[in-house]
Amino acid sequence: MSTNTDELKKFLEAKIAELKKELEYYEYLYSILETEGYKNIIKGNKGTADVIKNNRGEIVAEIYYTPPLMRILFRGKINMNKTYANVINKILEMEKNRSKIEYEVSLEKDELREIIIDNVKDELTYNKIKAGLQSILERLSY
Repeated sequence: MSTNTDELKKFLEAKIAELKKELEYYEYLYSILETEGYKNIIKGNKGTADVIKNNRGEIVAEIYYTPPLMRILFRGKINMNKTYANVINKILEMEKNRSKIEYEVSLEKDELREIIIDNVKDELTYNKIKAGLQSILERLSY
């Protein structure tokens, strides 16, 4: 009976060591993403990835831009009150009138989850939207 438990112990120790190595690998990949090293990897003809940070340097949202589609995914909880929701809608409506964009704001309860913007055809429009949203998100993420 002790032979079976010794073999089981050896198997479990080997499995734990293997899983620790795998965990280290995933932690390394995650650290690359956290340090924004992925920006240069994704850039190219297919699209770009960017982030919006708050005043503390924390990433609040990730922006994926593959012309003409722009997706803004929010990290963590960003609670929206009516004032901020109106300001975000006003920014997007003004750009809709100027540049003929279409947009959809996804909320889950009162939490901002995602904004999808279509017809963002140039860098100027992209930068205007990003700057406007960044100024609002800096205030929201305190």
